[in-house]
Amino acid sequence: MKWINCCVVLLLLVCPAAVLANTGVFFGAGSQVIPIKNNNVQLVRERVTIKLRVDEEAANWGTPFFPRADVEAEFILKNTVNEPVKLQVGFPFLDLQGFGDEALVLSKLDFRAKDTGSEHKVTLKEGLIEKELDPKGLFKKVFSWEEQFQPFQTKKVTVTYRLLLGIASANENWRGFDGVNRKYYALDRMFPALGYTFGYITKTAYTWKEPIENAVFTIDATEFFQKLEEANFFKELGETAPVGVTRPVFLSSLTPPSFTREKNVYRWEFTGKVPEDGIGANFVVLYIPSSSSELPAFVTEQVKALKEGVTKEEYLSVLEGYYARILKKSEGDNTFTQKYFEPVRLLKSELLFEKDQKLLGVILDKVKALTSAQTVTGR
Repeated sequence: MKWINCCVVLLLLVCPAAVLANTGVFFGAGSQVIPIKNNNVQLVRERVTIKLRVDEEAANWGTPFFPRADVEAEFILKNTVNEPVKLQVGFPFLDLQGFGDEALVLSKLDFRAKDTGSEHKVTLKEGLIEKELDPKGLFKKVFSWEEQFQPFQTKKVTVTYRLLLGIASANENWRGFDGVNRKYYALDRMFPALGYTFGYITKTAYTWKEPIENAVFTIDATEFFQKLEEANFFKELGETAPVGVTRPVFLSSLTPPSFTREKNVYRWEFTGKVPEDGIGANFVVLYIPSSSSELPAFVTEQVKALKEGVTKEEYLSVLEGYYARILKKSEGDNTFTQKYFEPVRLLKSELLFEKDQKLLGVILDKVKALTSAQTVTGR
């Protein structure tokens, strides 16, 4: 699986996690702006719709499978005082997608902001840079424009843009490099995974007058999931599949966990407040078979590639552990395997497709049989 490891390294270098954001109120007349609290204009309601698609220009960046998020955010704002109010409004933007060419990234973002009356002229400014005031680095760059409100006026502000999802290794674990940890590190390399990730910052909602009467966030992953389910996922990546794997295992992790899901649409609704830690989504492709017919060839090739003194028995116990933990099944009492999985974070995710529950259950039974046979024969 050398191609996957090379792919992971490249993606870690060029593609940080994509981060979306809420509109907030900012102070500063120059090129740098700072989020401030406004006590006159209330964020009454917000509706944020995120559609996950596959970017049609992705082939220009080395792979035809490069998901993006198309975002439309509507904010209902109300001036609660009997006097005109003029505000500098901002929309945080955290990164340049790893390409370093700001003009290129901004052109692809197609960022637009408009209110009830007209479209705004938007300027990209430097955000808050004092680390002690912004320890998470939420405001590195801010799209800024002015909003004017008449006494008691209510208006709708709409922001639209598109952003590539971040792609990185989803199975990089903190390990030592001595003793049994060398085996664990070698085993990590046998179970590569890619994570497609983005987050939506909601913290800027608190720069407006409270309360937020209603906030709804939706992620429509229909097109993205259709692509994942195509017969040859590796062909879409433009790579050769690992031996024995046509369709890998797909996992997902979304926060906060209070969402509802109908088919391929996730939905969060909040009253009074929104979560300060924002909305997050991580979709993982784990390169192990999801079809039992592919298991024998896959195991044969994996065992041939074992390094650092890892035995076939140890490998099979870990492979069994992956399937068992994905399915939330009993993991047994193998100390070697239990310690291996202690830092493995990707298994906090859930199976993405319900049909895989049965498919992986069949595979788990077959891996258990292989493990038992190996334990008995020692070969």
